[in-house]
Amino acid sequence: MDLKTTPFLFEDNQQHLLTEFQKEKGYVLYFFPKAATPGCTLETIAYNKHYQEFLQKGYNVIGISRDNPKKQHQFKCDHAVAFPMLCDIDEKLCQHFDVMKQKKMFNNTFMAIERSTFVVDNDFNILQAWRKVKPVEHLEDVLKFLDK
Repeated sequence: MDLKTTPFLFEDNQQHLLTEFQKEKGYVLYFFPKAATPGCTLETIAYNKHYQEFLQKGYNVIGISRDNPKKQHQFKCDHAVAFPMLCDIDEKLCQHFDVMKQKKMFNNTFMAIERSTFVVDNDFNILQAWRKVKPVEHLEDVLKFLDK
């Protein structure tokens, strides 16, 4: 899949190319399991709080989950999120970054997004990946990496 030419659905219920959100150096793509859940809310608020820092470092942030545009839009509005939110309902981007993992809860096994963050350049080469992260704790590591 060519990430430069593949359109994706966003919280505005429109298809956009990721390159529409390009900054000088690249993107911080963070995948989260489900909008409006406690951990995902904490993570999104943390990214939003530091959004200007990411922009100053030359990177745009894009939050990604499998939620539909209506839910993502409400989540974005509820927390005044300044960055774009991608709705990967067909899991194409999740599969590309290999974040769909088998999980187990209450003796039920299911596939879900493993909370992960990727720093990618403008050609979508992965510069750094953090997988199976805690909602807020990894943010400092991401910011430190961008200072290198």
